[in-house]
Amino acid sequence: MKKLFIIIAASLSIAGCTSFLNVENLGKSTIAGFFADIDGLNAAGLGLHRLLLELYDDDYIRLGELGGDNMVLNRVNASQMYQLVYDFASTPADNSGYPYYFWKHAYEVCTNANNILYYGKELLKTYPEHEAVIQKHFGYAYFARALAIFELCNVYAMPYDFTGDASHLGVVAIDYVPGFEDELPRDTMKDCYALIIDDLKKGMECFGSDTDRTPTYISGLACKALLSRVYLYMEDYDNAAAYAKEVMDAVPLTPRSQYVDMFRRAQKTPGEAIFRLNSYGSGSGMSGFCSPLSNQQSSPDPTFMATFSRGDVRSELFTYVAEKEDGDEYAGKVYSAICKYLPFKADESDSDNRRSDPFVLRVSEMYLIHAEALCLGGGDLSAAADDIKALQARALGVDKSAINLTYSNAADLDKLIQQERAKELCFEGHRFFDLKRRGEDIVRPATTTSTLSRLEWPDYRYCLPIAQLEMQANDSMEQNDGYDEE
Repeated sequence: MKKLFIIIAASLSIAGCTSFLNVENLGKSTIAGFFADIDGLNAAGLGLHRLLLELYDDDYIRLGELGGDNMVLNRVNASQMYQLVYDFASTPADNSGYPYYFWKHAYEVCTNANNILYYGKELLKTYPEHEAVIQKHFGYAYFARALAIFELCNVYAMPYDFTGDASHLGVVAIDYVPGFEDELPRDTMKDCYALIIDDLKKGMECFGSDTDRTPTYISGLACKALLSRVYLYMEDYDNAAAYAKEVMDAVPLTPRSQYVDMFRRAQKTPGEAIFRLNSYGSGSGMSGFCSPLSNQQSSPDPTFMATFSRGDVRSELFTYVAEKEDGDEYAGKVYSAICKYLPFKADESDSDNRRSDPFVLRVSEMYLIHAEALCLGGGDLSAAADDIKALQARALGVDKSAINLTYSNAADLDKLIQQERAKELCFEGHRFFDLKRRGEDIVRPATTTSTLSRLEWPDYRYCLPIAQLEMQANDSMEQNDGYDEE
């Protein structure tokens, strides 16, 4: 039975599981029947957003931080699934852990995106008067598929430049609705990235001149921002810098006075968001993962916290002061915690608005991409330094002219950029993937609770294994090196 097990499972269950597209009557319809009108397409768009929330909030952020060097996992309270990732001990047999779940959830996104693109073409013929709405949903689908394939590559494959021509294994770059007997082997990283870039450029075409800046909706600007990140991972520094600059010119940095609220009052302070996931009505798994109340599972590493200068506004996101709404047993107590996912409760009577909306893309990342691309791509070092000065000035509440960076060459400046990137984007799902794409060792501080304090590049454990369920169901699937005998 030569098929991509998870893709087919998701394709079939779309007609019988209401959770994918959030509509009550979906189980009573065929997929084609569901997409018979514009209401079905709109429901599919909402469902796609929900799947992205589950993928990013429940899976990707944690994978990007547990494998890094900035987080402490509380082994007493954390599940075995988290401990295995933290210790780089995942195996193909972990069918109740991330080797299975991330693959499954990412391909659910791809499957639903492919269905929107496939059936939407027929809708466009039937309802040409709704072309603008249909094209926007095509844009959503192209972006979502690109994001899912990109993240799958980050989790299950070595970086793009691991081989000189990117001919090493990526993932299954699925861009159509497969048949049950279709053979679906892994594509090369070159082919995976070609699909990602093509999807994002098609997404930009679908959004056209639409300049909607509602950050909980995918937009043409989000496509540009993700392209910038993708090109950075490819080490195509010219394109990375160019797309980052376009986004920087379109959206300002959040001012210092609103920085903490940008994370902790998401419904009132969207800030510099380009795309963030709306957790309204569903909650955020990262909130529970980071909460210091009851059974705390994670916290910022104290060695990492010590790298922040006194007065750095970002360090305020590491201290949680329990509010009266937390209950009498907690009120007033102070905890070390990752507060980027812990919303303020006071002054918000609607509990659904006390929410954490995870960032997928925000402008600060574009400054960091622009700086790294200029620095490593042989560009203007002064302009690269200026990007870092802007972020540091905001963090410290001083004028940019008061920031002095000491460097004598590109290598020196690159170190400063990476230090700033680690601080600015901490606990947003970047750290491990940044170290991996740059081919750097994972070196945990003495305060780590992991059983593995150091992982040297290019150890095979920089990739998760392909789950045993997938290997058994798909004759065309190839396992990652190092896991073949497990």
